[in-house]
Amino acid sequence: MSHPAGRLRAILLTLATGSLIAGVATLPPTVQAAVHHTPPGAAAATPSTGTRPFKPGSYWNTKLGNAPLDAHSSAWINDAEAHSGTHLTLVLGAWGMPVYRSSASDPLVQISSGGHTVRFHIPAGARPMAANDAALTVIDPTTNQVVGLFGAHVSGGKWSVSGLSRYRYSSKGIAGGLPGGIKANFGHRGIPASVPAVTLAEIRRGRIRHRLEIYWHETASRTPEGASAYFPMTGSESGKTGVVPEGAVIRIKPGLNLDALRLSPAAKVIARALQKYGAVVGDNAGSGNSLKLQGNANWSGVLNKDSLKSIPWSDFVFVKGGFRP
Repeated sequence: MSHPAGRLRAILLTLATGSLIAGVATLPPTVQAAVHHTPPGAAAATPSTGTRPFKPGSYWNTKLGNAPLDAHSSAWINDAEAHSGTHLTLVLGAWGMPVYRSSASDPLVQISSGGHTVRFHIPAGARPMAANDAALTVIDPTTNQVVGLFGAHVSGGKWSVSGLSRYRYSSKGIAGGLPGGIKANFGHRGIPASVPAVTLAEIRRGRIRHRLEIYWHETASRTPEGASAYFPMTGSESGKTGVVPEGAVIRIKPGLNLDALRLSPAAKVIARALQKYGAVVGDNAGSGNSLKLQGNANWSGVLNKDSLKSIPWSDFVFVKGGFRP
């Protein structure tokens, strides 16, 4: 699908103020969170600056370059062809991931879940996805945090959640307990909330400068080497019988000429990111392999679920498991 450049620019200029980058995958409900409003004047964490979370040389923000291929790459691509149609689909609508960028003027809330307590700013109008997972992402540079909420509900300005993740904006974005990780980073088995969803702001800028997350139809419970998952993940979803392990990175072949394909300008932005940075297999889709788009954005005339249909699975490869550029 192609779009006249002028029309695309006009559409993209409607980007809602406050939205920025990527969302998170969702978790099944676990515990009910205690939600408190922080008293006025409470101290905030040291602010962080920059247009994207995490250090420039972090795992998430470093290009793959000439990364080695995994020995199982062909078999894993065959798995995609057998269970996910002809191409990678994009997720919009109810299952799209809402992404908000907050500021110091937004309400400051404190949420506790699973033994963790996080205090951050969240826009008054923020809402979780309409689908059952009820997830959303809040990027709050003023408190140096990237926060993911799961099973979220808000009523009268008070939030409750069933799951929570938090990664320091100025860190390397790696979970505590892993090489390069810090204790303050936790949640969603190592996937920060700023990774999974492509945002309209990134499409408007014309580039995505970080690794993404791909939802696989069904993942494996362990890697071929016997680990629960590859770095940068801390584990995998249990009870799954697929063949592709969580933490594996898929990319478009580095030598593929994207300009020769029938891609809209917006689709080409995503394709370039998949070629340069790749996407981590981080969660189960249940049906087909997919990439999420920002939920609180209007994608009409910009992208649709089949915008990457001109890139067949045969144009993808898997990077060697655990590779760190």
